[in-house]
Amino acid sequence: MTLNAQRFQIFDLPRTDDDILKSFDDLAFDEYIGNGNRWRRFSQYRLEHKDGAWDFERLPHRPYVTYSKFNPVAGGIRRHYQPIEIDLTDHIREACAQIPLPEDDIWQINVHQYRVIATKELQGVVVPEGVHQDGHEFVVISVYNRVGITGAELTLRAAEDKETPIFTATLPAGQAIAFDDRALWHYVTDIVPVEEDGHRDITVVSFSRWNERWYGDAFEEGAIAEGRG
Repeated sequence: MTLNAQRFQIFDLPRTDDDILKSFDDLAFDEYIGNGNRWRRFSQYRLEHKDGAWDFERLPHRPYVTYSKFNPVAGGIRRHYQPIEIDLTDHIREACAQIPLPEDDIWQINVHQYRVIATKELQGVVVPEGVHQDGHEFVVISVYNRVGITGAELTLRAAEDKETPIFTATLPAGQAIAFDDRALWHYVTDIVPVEEDGHRDITVVSFSRWNERWYGDAFEEGAIAEGRG
């Protein structure tokens, strides 16, 4: 498979073991973004294609930083999250194959593990920043569980016309979407509880070439300074 003419691809996740699904019960509260309805872990890796396969090097843990131009809600600051505790490499390898990720370069990836909840009193905001791009080369959103909810309808929009959706779908558990983040904007509607409460468990993996990596002191200082400017 490869990204289609509109620069995205939907695919099924590999087998998901119970330890992965249960790990979403042990995320830490995200105090930086959302409306009090989000739990999260975060880790970063260096990817290099060696001997016919992607080699994952887990990078020393650092805070998460993004640019304010991509995230006006919580960009330009250091956000401190606990590291991911589960092994998602098989699922990320499948994402690499679906793009397919060019093998002639070294890549740096950000991996976010989320749970977003909704109750009768708490709005199930999924994307506080609205229609946006993440600022990377490729992005993969994987859905692991949907419990007691409706909503979370995803739309993709062409970069030259972010007002008009070119694709709309509600991904079920066990499905993922890979897309070209520079060619497309994306958005996901709120989740709504069917009864008293519900939640949606996902991961988001963002791919950048190593020479454009979102990692290290220089990157963090530059992103924070740009936000202040």
